[in-house]
Amino acid sequence: MAVVFPFVPFIVWTILCNSYYIVSYSKKDQYDAKHHTDGRTQSMLLTKTGGRSQSNGQDNNEKSPKNIFDENSYSKCIDYQLTVNCANLQIKKINSSWFPTSTEVIFLNDNIISQLLNSTFKHLIHLIHLDISNNKISQIELHAFEGLISLKYLSLCDNEISFDTAVVDIFKPLTNLETLNLVQKPGTQKYDVPASMLQSMTRLRNLSITTVNYTLYFVPEFRNLTNLEVLEITGSAQNITNISFENVKGLKELIFRDMNFISSMDDKAFVHLNQLTSLKMTFVVISLQKVLPLLWPFKGRNMSEIYFKGVTTTIRMPNPMVDGFLTKKDFKYLTEICLSSFSIIKCDIFYITTDAFINRTTMNRCLRHVEVSENPLIGSPLALLPLGLIENLATIFVGNALRVCQLFPPFPRFTFNQNYFSEHLFTDHLSIYDERASEPDRTFTKSNDRIQQTQADMSKLFYMFNHTFYIHLPKDLQSWKLLRLIPHYILDNDVIFRGADNLQYVDITDSGFNTFIGHLQGLPSLKTLIMSGNNVSLLAEYFFDQLFALESLSLSDCLLNRDFFAIKSDRVFENTTKLKELDLSSNSLNSLSDKTFFRNPELKYLGLSDNQFKNIPFNLKFTTNLTLLDLSQNIITTLTMETTTAVDLLNSRNGGFQLMLNGNILSCGCHDLSFLQWLNSTLVRLDNNRNYTCMNKDGERTNTLAFSDLESLWRQCWGEFFFYIALITLCLYVTGAVLIFLMLKNKNFLVSYFLQIFGNFKLHTRFDYKTDVYIGYSDEDYRFPCIELREHLERNLKLSTFIIDRDLLASLDKASGIVDAINSCWRVLLVCSKSFLNDEDWSMFTMRSAMYAQSPANPARIVIMVHTSCLSLLPTELLSVVNDENILVVSEWKINYILSEKLRTRLTA
Repeated sequence: MAVVFPFVPFIVWTILCNSYYIVSYSKKDQYDAKHHTDGRTQSMLLTKTGGRSQSNGQDNNEKSPKNIFDENSYSKCIDYQLTVNCANLQIKKINSSWFPTSTEVIFLNDNIISQLLNSTFKHLIHLIHLDISNNKISQIELHAFEGLISLKYLSLCDNEISFDTAVVDIFKPLTNLETLNLVQKPGTQKYDVPASMLQSMTRLRNLSITTVNYTLYFVPEFRNLTNLEVLEITGSAQNITNISFENVKGLKELIFRDMNFISSMDDKAFVHLNQLTSLKMTFVVISLQKVLPLLWPFKGRNMSEIYFKGVTTTIRMPNPMVDGFLTKKDFKYLTEICLSSFSIIKCDIFYITTDAFINRTTMNRCLRHVEVSENPLIGSPLALLPLGLIENLATIFVGNALRVCQLFPPFPRFTFNQNYFSEHLFTDHLSIYDERASEPDRTFTKSNDRIQQTQADMSKLFYMFNHTFYIHLPKDLQSWKLLRLIPHYILDNDVIFRGADNLQYVDITDSGFNTFIGHLQGLPSLKTLIMSGNNVSLLAEYFFDQLFALESLSLSDCLLNRDFFAIKSDRVFENTTKLKELDLSSNSLNSLSDKTFFRNPELKYLGLSDNQFKNIPFNLKFTTNLTLLDLSQNIITTLTMETTTAVDLLNSRNGGFQLMLNGNILSCGCHDLSFLQWLNSTLVRLDNNRNYTCMNKDGERTNTLAFSDLESLWRQCWGEFFFYIALITLCLYVTGAVLIFLMLKNKNFLVSYFLQIFGNFKLHTRFDYKTDVYIGYSDEDYRFPCIELREHLERNLKLSTFIIDRDLLASLDKASGIVDAINSCWRVLLVCSKSFLNDEDWSMFTMRSAMYAQSPANPARIVIMVHTSCLSLLPTELLSVVNDENILVVSEWKINYILSEKLRTRLTA
């Protein structure tokens, strides 16, 4: 000790002078290790997604994708588990050697193939699906489809086939075909598809064709297609007569699409369609007023859907007094159909009279879903409010009528009083409507009766009593969208909903509401409320108090009062304890109160972009489940070490965290070295590839990637400072050495250890959950997961399962049902077929819900079953949270011994 002691000051001095380099290289090692890990991850992803790189630990039982290359034709396809994918490869000529005899699915779409030669597919007796769409095919030889006795799906759409009599027997071998698409590129088809060409396909159920004849007519040969249920028509037909569909009476779904030349439709056009349950017209150039009277044959019938989108005379500017004018007379047949779903979208409707939906007897019994949107309504929006009286309505979307950048001074003020109804609403608008009414309706008595009936309907929907506004809604209503329909309304009274116990989704985006200072009651099940685009500058701190079930709230671009939120934001969200998603973007906020989100521990997504925050304006310890924080487009310059530590803790605790900082001008000066080091080394997911605009110590604008090597900057900023520190330390050493020597002579101090216990943490077991396995799948591929897989799990593995089509309660909407089911299941098994991964509406929602449900207490919760052909479609964010052993790659959707053992070990352990 006596020998070493004199050298201590020099050792300390040397360490202080080089302390930064030690820390710097330590951080650099961490950063290099992180990127090395990322490289390994990318390599593994290539293996998972069918790339050429292979991991040494690849399962020998899992077949890798095999590239097929034909030197003669210079084409490359991917053959993988009975599927050959040759799509988008600029193929000019097909070589039959590319396809093994066992092939079941072939994709040849998006190439430049010009002809189909004889016997190309002759050996493919097991082929089920063949897609040759979007090519340049103009010639098909007589025996091109010979041998395809098992084919069920064939798409030849978007080619250049003229369908003359020379190819009349080309489909003769396709005796088991069920779906056929023959819609050609515009202007290339010269003839209608000959009916004799379809005679052999007696099992055909779904047919899509183009018609070029002046008069639409399906010849008697179509009667042989006894199984035909779905017919999609497009083309240049101009006249639809009363005999157009007399030979396709068995249709259940009829679709008109992109028909721009229709000049007339007979009033008996649909009289022969006795079994039709779905009628869809999309972008058909004909006035909706001419189509609605044609629905008379469906009176008293049960139908699932009538869908009109773009049904309007768009070739010329619609006349609001002629083409965009709907009255009770126009809806008289529609309202007598027992219809489940009805939509009018982009049909250039300007006026809808207030009595249009008075006859609701049949609609009350049958209608479940209605949408009237994206029509430029210039009449009173109150004409659509009677839709809210339909008794069994589950979803209603009425809106997108007003233009965002347009002023509407002619609109009456949206206030509710008897004088308004009698003096403004009807006198201003019904006088116009009566000009088109039938002669008896033009009498004063009829107009007065209609006014009284409409007033009675309005009083059923809403009324004012003792400064309280009561709104009555259908008891089954679950989703209510009211977008850009109401130009102005002040919510300065209490609002009480009646009958809205099942309402879970409300969207009033950009609807002119303002002054939210009343009490909001009667929405016990509301989970999503979107108020973006309204003026919420006046907001009562208790407005959301009764929304106990609220999970998602959007207040984007609402002109929120920054002073009010700086003081009362904690009180505003105090009672919304189940809140998971909150959007406060585009409100110019600069501060939140100290205890904001103290009562919101379930918050996962928080959007604060496009405000004026200088830092994270709340305490991250209150939001323990937060996984995404959007702080882009603010005025943040740096994050303190305390903040970055809290962010890293959230990332490790929640298995991932995303922080968005793009649009902020950061500081990259001498006082921000630790922050810049954190940007380079943190495991938190950052946007914009970690590269942000920043200001250096000289006031010049640069970017953060320019400071990936901080050693030179450290020397400039802190080298002199640490030199003086070292000198001072050396001067103080003598005094310190004496004190240390004296302390060594005395008894050593007792060391105390305090054990901090963070709760009785333990892993969850299978018995902590209500259900064993949640099976997520695509509606299109329901057979395997709902039948074979489910039976295997329940019968052989003795596991309870949850299937959305079987177990979801009718009273819940699909989104909330998925979330609740996942949270109550021990394992989440995702059947990742191609249709599941391409279904943007629900597959991504199901996957994200599963990822959010995964926690350290149940780290192996998600199990993926993916077809070998779909590995490349798996989202990277899903791969990042699922262990490799929980990804089950299958070559076919069939339970075998290997798959059964994998399922048993993954789902029961």
